[in-house]
Amino acid sequence: MKNKTGLIDVTNMVSEITWSGSQDEIARKLELNFLFPLHDYYAPKVYPNIGEQLFLYDDNHTELFQGRVFYNERLGEQGTIQITAYDDAIRLAKSKGTYNFKGKTAEAITQIVCNDLGVKIGQLAPTGIPQKMLCNGMGMYEIIQKAYAGASSQNKKKYSIGMRQGKLCVDEIGKEVVEIPISSDTNILESSYSENAEEVINRVKIYDEKDQYIGVVEDKELIDRVGIFQDVYTKEQDKQAGTVASNMLKGIEERIEITTLGNVQYRTGKVVKIQDISTKVDKVFCITDDSHKWNNSQYETNIGLDIAKI
Repeated sequence: MKNKTGLIDVTNMVSEITWSGSQDEIARKLELNFLFPLHDYYAPKVYPNIGEQLFLYDDNHTELFQGRVFYNERLGEQGTIQITAYDDAIRLAKSKGTYNFKGKTAEAITQIVCNDLGVKIGQLAPTGIPQKMLCNGMGMYEIIQKAYAGASSQNKKKYSIGMRQGKLCVDEIGKEVVEIPISSDTNILESSYSENAEEVINRVKIYDEKDQYIGVVEDKELIDRVGIFQDVYTKEQDKQAGTVASNMLKGIEERIEITTLGNVQYRTGKVVKIQDISTKVDKVFCITDDSHKWNNSQYETNIGLDIAKI
């Protein structure tokens, strides 16, 4: 922890830690139960105030989280303080802006948005695809998402956005697979597997700017299986209509939720191999949400994974 007096090691003052993130929320969250014994004169007392910094490290002293306290609540007779901290991406999630981008790549748009808020920038996945975006009072994180989604619609790559060591980073999903697989033989405690066809789009019709029909892309196998679920796309200048329309197709979503022995490598945006006998799953999935909980000597990780996000 860092306050006005400098850095303080508060490891022994924390009874429970939950560190979590999700692809739907750019900011990672750190929740702590902080010991604050009112009636123990000799016990050290540190009160994390709003705006003070908190850091989380693994056993190898690698930084996992840095952020600021946004909520604290003292539970007097229990002798604890409940703390919630967010990393610096919370400012992107809570801020809005108006821009008119012309010929800017997703990485350039990200730099402009972050610079306006004073958010530090780390490694940004290069796309090299210029875009045209009019953003009127749009959320800053939404702008970055939209920019990379625009690139994704043309290059078919998927991206993960988040903070790393105090800097905003954008990574291409699928380039690296977590070294330690998740397996029912070694580290799975609980698991569930589901398939969902509610969001299926298996036909996209393409039109020009005058609403004249150009063509169609479709998944005939999926049409035979569930019937036609159709969307439409109006061709945009400087974009390959067939490529964009193909990326609008949505298949059956396969999702698995797992509780494992704790491992800090299992984080949102990472790709991991799942080998689960009970659900008969043996595939590579992308982690879409994660929650790590330390309670005394116990450490467990809960993750949601989606094969469709790779």
